[in-house]
Amino acid sequence: MDWLAFFIASGRLRAAQHFMYERIQLSCECGSQPSRLREVGLSADRQLVIYWRCSNCRRHMYIVKPLSECVRECPTEENEPASAMAEPADPRFFPGLSARAPGKTA
Repeated sequence: MDWLAFFIASGRLRAAQHFMYERIQLSCECGSQPSRLREVGLSADRQLVIYWRCSNCRRHMYIVKPLSECVRECPTEENEPASAMAEPADPRFFPGLSARAPGKTA
């Protein structure tokens, strides 16, 4: 994710006016939604891994989803939900994920 934050911060992503995305709904076993994600990554067996610690019950939560399933759920222009459009280069978005440009330290 660091490379995307770098391109947005550097202004290299301005050519794309908008991008579509489908929000992944996350919640703990206790029903709380995460206030902050600790890590987002890819596993060796091609799965998306999302990790956070629940601020309500303090559980360590991992969501693992096959990338093939992610691809099937990707929106297309025909089935784009109204909430799927994001403004480009929102300076508050990536810092909220604790993303940094490559080579930058906190």
